Amino acid sequence: MNHIEAKVRDPQSPSALRVDIYRGIHKAVRAFMCDTLTMVGQLDIDDDADVTATVAQVRGLAGFCADHLAHENQFIHPAMEARRPGSSAVTASDHSHHDSAIKQAHVLATKLELAPAGSRAAAVADLQLFLTQFVAENLTHMSIEETWNNAVLWESHSDQELIAIEQAIVDSIAPEEMAVCLRWMITGMNPAERAELLGGIRQAAPAPAFEGAMAIARACLGARDWKKLTGTLGQPERLVA
Repeated sequence: MNHIEAKVRDPQSPSALRVDIYRGIHKAVRAFMCDTLTMVGQLDIDDDADVTATVAQVRGLAGFCADHLAHENQFIHPAMEARRPGSSAVTASDHSHHDSAIKQAHVLATKLELAPAGSRAAAVADLQLFLTQFVAENLTHMSIEETWNNAVLWESHSDQELIAIEQAIVDSIAPEEMAVCLRWMITGMNPAERAELLGGIRQAAPAPAFEGAMAIARACLGARDWKKLTGTLGQPERLVA
């Protein structure tokens, strides 16, 4: 990964206005990763409920990352290879390493879950060190995808083709996974991006799906961000109890 010099996007270049299929989902991944790393660091090892919740979040993050890798492997890398053979090799290699790391996350979560009370400190220290390295590697990996991979995609695909790839990914996601995706995308996005996302759902999906997405937003946003979202969408602030 580090032997490729990432192309930094020039805000004045046409690519700055191109469809970026990594933007939203990578904000979700970053938010989920950083929240989980912080949660592990704050863990009260003497609180059984706290340990249970933390283990569940680590497992949730691992599953989310595995699904994300699978989507990129199934949809994005083949699109790159079809137009620019060899262009996905570096990030595909990273994915193989990340797959092994995801399995290790499950192992360490189980180790913490099963550790006797007197051994939890060592188990959580191992988990925190692992997650620190895992998050650091993934942050670097995502920056390569957002620069190098996007450069390939923008050179070889039209915006309409990129939208079609993104829609194929969305269509492949099960409702349970979509709920997790929405939670962390909404958490990680800025107000304009949230409004764009929820507005798109309102326009394209049945009313119950939009109401469900708004309920997710209400649950994970603070009062100020919720007010901004409902104001932009023209929705009552008390739409969701």
